[in-house]
Amino acid sequence: MKISKILAGMSAAALAASMMSLAAFADETATVKADLTGGTVSLIDEKDDDGVVTKTGVLTGTNVKLSDVCGIDVNVTVGADSAAKIEAGDWIGGGLGYNSESTGWASKEWSFQDGAKDVTGVKAADGSYDFVLKGKDPVFADTDTYAQVWLQNWTTKDFTFNAFTLLDKDGNPILVVESDKAQGGNTVDLSEYKKQTEVTLNGEGRSVSDSGKVRINIKHPWVDDATFNLVDDWSVFAGADAIAVTVDISNVTDAFNAYPCFSNGIENSIGYWEASDNNPAVTVNADGTYTFIVKFPSALEMDAKNMFFDINTDLAGTDGEDPAVKMAVKKVVVLNKSDAEPADPSESTADSTDSDESKGVLVDSSDSKTNSAATSSKAANNASNTNPSTGAAALAAVGVALAGAAVVATKKRK
Repeated sequence: MKISKILAGMSAAALAASMMSLAAFADETATVKADLTGGTVSLIDEKDDDGVVTKTGVLTGTNVKLSDVCGIDVNVTVGADSAAKIEAGDWIGGGLGYNSESTGWASKEWSFQDGAKDVTGVKAADGSYDFVLKGKDPVFADTDTYAQVWLQNWTTKDFTFNAFTLLDKDGNPILVVESDKAQGGNTVDLSEYKKQTEVTLNGEGRSVSDSGKVRINIKHPWVDDATFNLVDDWSVFAGADAIAVTVDISNVTDAFNAYPCFSNGIENSIGYWEASDNNPAVTVNADGTYTFIVKFPSALEMDAKNMFFDINTDLAGTDGEDPAVKMAVKKVVVLNKSDAEPADPSESTADSTDSDESKGVLVDSSDSKTNSAATSSKAANNASNTNPSTGAAALAAVGVALAGAAVVATKKRK
C-alpha cells in the first residue's frame, strides 16, 4: 500500500506530553512504530501478491484485535503557519475517521473552534494538539481484511503527526503507534562562551528558494521585507566572538547540508559564502531543531546597515515557489568568551573593536539548550566579500503555501 506523504518526523516533546495524558495506563499499553507522515495508520493491510492476501499492519504481533478498537486519539504538533492562524481565530480543519470493509469511509470533521465541528483540537501542555473520537462500540469487525485510522488536514501543510493511540470502550489506550522516523537535531558545547546574549527577534522568517537553493534570511540588506530582517537593532552583534542561530526545520524527506552565510558589510573584511571551520555545515537528516554557528577571528566589527546573514542549504529549490522544507528561526544568541559587563550601548559603532561591547538583553545561559555541530577553529576565513545573488524579484513573490493536503486512502483490493 502506498500512502501519500504530507509531513515528516515527530516531536519527541509532544509525544512525551501526549503519553503523560495517558499516564495511568502507560505501563500497560503496547507501543509500536509506524510511518505516520501521511496521517494514516494501517491496523491491518490487504496485500495482493500473486493472488495471496496477507494481513500486516500495526496490530501484527500485538494482542489487540480489530474488535477491541472503539476510538482513536491523534496527537499532532502544528507549525508556525497553523499556529498563527489558530491564534488569529482563522478556520483550520479536516477529517478524522476510519476505513475498512465493515465501516466504509467513516469520517468526522474537526476544527480548532470549540463546537464548530464534530471534533475540536485540544491543546496539550507542551503545545501539541489531540483530536479524539471515542465510543462504546467496536469500530471494526474482526473479519475485515483491511482497516485504517486517519486524520486529514485540509487547510495547511505544517502538521507533524506524533502518535496515533487506539482506545477501548472506556476511552483507555490499548495501543500507541509512534512515528518510526528519527528526530533530527544537533548538539555542541558552548561552555567556552561565558556570556551568551539572546537577541530579541521580530519574527521567525520563512524559507525561500533563491538561485536554485533553499535558504532562510536573517538579515538581508538588499530586500525591504520584514521577514528577511528579523532583528530591529543589529548593533547588538558588535563585539561578538561568535553568533549561534537555532532553527526549526520540518518536512524533511532527504538529507541535506545547511550552513550560515555572513558578511559584516565592511569592504574587504568578513565574507563567509561557503561552509568553513568558521561557519560549519550541519547535516539535516530529519525534522528537528538545528543550531548553526558563525565564529569570528576577533571581536566583530560591522556595518549594521549592510550586514548580510542567512542560513543557506545545498537543497535544490525552484525560484518563485515556496519550498517544501520549512525553516523557522527560533533563537539568535551573541556569544562572547569574556563575561565582562558590556559597554554603554550608545557607544557601539561600526568601528568598534571592543569584544565585550554588546547591545542585547542578558539572559541566564544556564538554561540554554542551544545546539550546534560546529567545531572549534582559530583560523579566520577571509573569503571574497562578493555579494550573493539576491534574487530580490523572485523572493518578493514568494508566499507561504496554504494549499490543503489530503491523505489518499487505500481502497479495498479485489
